[in-house]
This record gives sequence, structure tokens and C-alpha cells, in this order.
Amino acid sequence: MQTIAVACPLPIESAVFFELPGAPAKERFCIPYVKRSFAGVRLVAATSGMGMTNMAGCVQFLIDSFAPDALIVSGIAGSLNPELGVGDIVLGETLSCLECSRSVIAECAPCAESFHSDEALIDAATKALRKHGFAERPTVSALASESLSALPFGTDEEHSPRYCTGTILSSNLFTTAPDLLQEHRCTLLGDCEEMEGAAAAQLSARACIPFLAVRSISNVCGEGYSELNDAGARMEKAARLAAKIVLDTIGIYASGDSPAS
Repeated sequence: MQTIAVACPLPIESAVFFELPGAPAKERFCIPYVKRSFAGVRLVAATSGMGMTNMAGCVQFLIDSFAPDALIVSGIAGSLNPELGVGDIVLGETLSCLECSRSVIAECAPCAESFHSDEALIDAATKALRKHGFAERPTVSALASESLSALPFGTDEEHSPRYCTGTILSSNLFTTAPDLLQEHRCTLLGDCEEMEGAAAAQLSARACIPFLAVRSISNVCGEGYSELNDAGARMEKAARLAAKIVLDTIGIYASGDSPAS
């Protein structure tokens, strides 16, 4: 039986997994976690806490304790893609860390400046999204021939659900300055920004564990942290959406209905 681990930064992001039937949550190294049976796999879900260090500690705990066959990060993010808005999804084909000298980090195993999600997991997530009526939109990379500095960081217009398979940028800073966000988007072509994914992707790559990042857009980048905290219902809705897409992804992946799964 496969074991799949899911790491989520916040309790609102892990709630759907903790609500699945099973034994009460446990805690180790200040990391709450649950073990569940779902779709024929052993599912272990944990709440890491915010930031790269917290996520790295959580992922190493999951790897050491449960030897997962795949690892998924589920949660919310701020959009940098002008085609996406609240309730849309970014699948992290590529994940990059902002506050580091990437070429220096790449001198150590796994010797990469950025990290990537597993193709079979992306395929399963894409099937899950399409099942729920999500339409694919261009990535920032695909829009790079246009003047990115003239494009907004997201859309507030009403629209049917959308997704893209692109680049997630991870930062230990909650960035709101437009000039800095534009720099991040123009240099690394990020579709969204969050605070943990690259750490999880790097540790998964070191351990040769298939990885996937699923982020639901809770806000357009530039919104202040206090404003976001005041929008609790919106954050929770986005967090639960990401988790439900992850559960569907696990079901498809475990069934073998994706290449190389």
C-alpha cells in the first residue's frame, strides 16, 4: 500500500485532511498530524506552520517517520498571474526560493536552482481540476512576450474556475511592494507567491520522492497581511478548495489513472 504525505502550513489548510474519519490527531516536534486511510492509500497529513524553516522541518519529519511514496503541499497563495483570481488554482510545475543565492545552493545536492513537481502527480491533478470544470489559462512564462510590468497581478472579475501549471515562488517575507512583486514576476516568471513550497520541493528532491504543490489563490499579490487576515472566510474557502483538489488528485494517482503512477 502506498503512503502519501500532505504538508499544509496553516490549520485552515490542513482541516479537510484532519476531518477525514480516523484516530485523533497526534503531535511531534510541535507538528500536529493525522494518519488516515483514503482511496486505498495510507494518508499522513501534517500542519507545518508558516515559512520555509517550519515547512522544511515538517517535511523531514514526514520523510523520516513515514517514508512516503509521494509528498504534496496543499494551501493558499497570492496571485501574480493576470489571468487568475480568488478561487483559481496553480499547480507548481516549478518552485523557486526568492531569498537565496540559487546558484550557490545548487552546488549542494540535489544540485538544482529550482525544483519541480512530478509529471504523474501533475497529470492526476490536471484530471481532478478538469473534472471540476477548471479551464486552463496561460502561465506568466507564456505571457512574458508582453510587457509584464503593465499587467495586473491578478483579476477581480467574476469568472468560471481557472488553473495554470506554472511557477510558484516561495519567500520568507510577506511581500506587498508592487515594485518588488514586479521584479519577482519578471525575473522568475512566477504565477503565484507563497511562503513554503520550495522548501518542501527541495527536500523531496533530495529524498527522490515524487512531489506536487497545489495552491489555491486566496488573494491578488499586493494585498496587505492585515487585510488578508480580515478575510477569513475567503481564506478558508480557498484553503478547503486546494485540499479537495488534492484528495481527488490522490484518488486518481492511486488508481493508476496517470502516466508513471
